[in-house]
Amino acid sequence: MLDIDSIARHTATIDDVLRRWRIPSRDRADIAQEVLIGAWRSMRAGRFQPRPGVPDAVALKRWIVGISWRHASHYATRAHRRYEVLVPSAGRLCQDHAPAPLEQVEARKALDDLRRVDPRFRAVLALTAQGYTIAEIGHNENTVSNRLRLGRLWFRRVRRRWRRLAQDRREHHPRR
Repeated sequence: MLDIDSIARHTATIDDVLRRWRIPSRDRADIAQEVLIGAWRSMRAGRFQPRPGVPDAVALKRWIVGISWRHASHYATRAHRRYEVLVPSAGRLCQDHAPAPLEQVEARKALDDLRRVDPRFRAVLALTAQGYTIAEIGHNENTVSNRLRLGRLWFRRVRRRWRRLAQDRREHHPRR
């Protein structure tokens, strides 16, 4: 069993994984701490089992990268990361029109898919959805229109991919 110092030596690797996943710098230290604590607890529980013939240092680095990857991939799904705003009574906000429950589910799925789009493109998509024109969004109209085009393309790909995965799940695991 390795000690905590051997895990802590991999903070640069952890930071690199979090940076590649585009975790904001304000949150990287917190997630890196969660990775280190999780790795230490897992190691103490005996879950670090390197393959025979692989040096401990190499196996530990791969293991730390895997833990970092999992923490980074779950970053956006945490409630306090989704930028939810609580209101005293949601009913007052939609007195004139309350969408059907199925429409609400579809809208929620679309928002979840939008979170998977690159943040640069997501910002342009959100601003155009709010009614801003290309000229109002940014300094260079060519950059804004290109990001809008790429954002729409990315969003369509994400929607197709997740719909296909959901359909595959339904086909392979039908309800009883």
